[in-house]
Amino acid sequence: MADNTSIDYDKVSRIYDTGRVANVKTIEKLIKLLHVDCNSVLLDLGCGTGNYTAALQQASVIGIDVSIGMLEQARAKCPTLQLVFGDVISLPFYSEMFDGAFAIQVLHHVKEKDTFLKEAYRVLRNRAYIAIHQCAHKQIRAFWFYHYFPRGLEEDLARIPDSGEIASMLKKAGFSDIGMEICYRDEVVAHETPERYLDKNYRDSISTFAFLTEEDIEMGCEKIRQDIVSGAVESIVQQSKTKVANNVGGSSIIYGRKSNSSY
Repeated sequence: MADNTSIDYDKVSRIYDTGRVANVKTIEKLIKLLHVDCNSVLLDLGCGTGNYTAALQQASVIGIDVSIGMLEQARAKCPTLQLVFGDVISLPFYSEMFDGAFAIQVLHHVKEKDTFLKEAYRVLRNRAYIAIHQCAHKQIRAFWFYHYFPRGLEEDLARIPDSGEIASMLKKAGFSDIGMEICYRDEVVAHETPERYLDKNYRDSISTFAFLTEEDIEMGCEKIRQDIVSGAVESIVQQSKTKVANNVGGSSIIYGRKSNSSY
């Protein structure tokens, strides 16, 4: 099960974008859920290499991350981004500064999740929304990738909170009007191929692999190679993608609104 494996985010930053882009449909949902307009000031919590910080430039967006390497990659892509080095569990901002906040696949990397959400609550203005983008457990179970790396499924289910748990965390932090939007179209997953997992850089850009042994990884890669040759991989991938597209979705956004001006 998940342990205290440490991920070197500065090292990962160099290959982080190998399998990541800002999803257009996710951006549209964020704009709607956060009620974004040209006057909005948003906070990208754990912005990484700044893909979503840059993509939401309809508003003024400030990205914060604890990894210098991630921020350097973000600046290299877009020098005009507003980026801050800091920890999401101790935000270096005044209270009630932001009209909305979002975190894209970040929550499972934060150990002190309750503190993280309380801090987010503090820096949001009254009636502002937060949006937490994560994969629900039913969505995780649907990914074909875990057919080849089954221990990864155990690890991810243990370390990634389910959508209901996130909703409870938001309520505990003081948020109200909590809801969930399912993202059925994930551009990265939709264009993913089994061959990509044979690329070490691609694997290393995915945090799941930090929790697997070399034996786990090699066994999975060898099975992919065999199934590519036999053609079996095509059926496995297609069944998963059909389920994601038509039923469970690829990811979810759990959101809530700050219900008063004091915490």
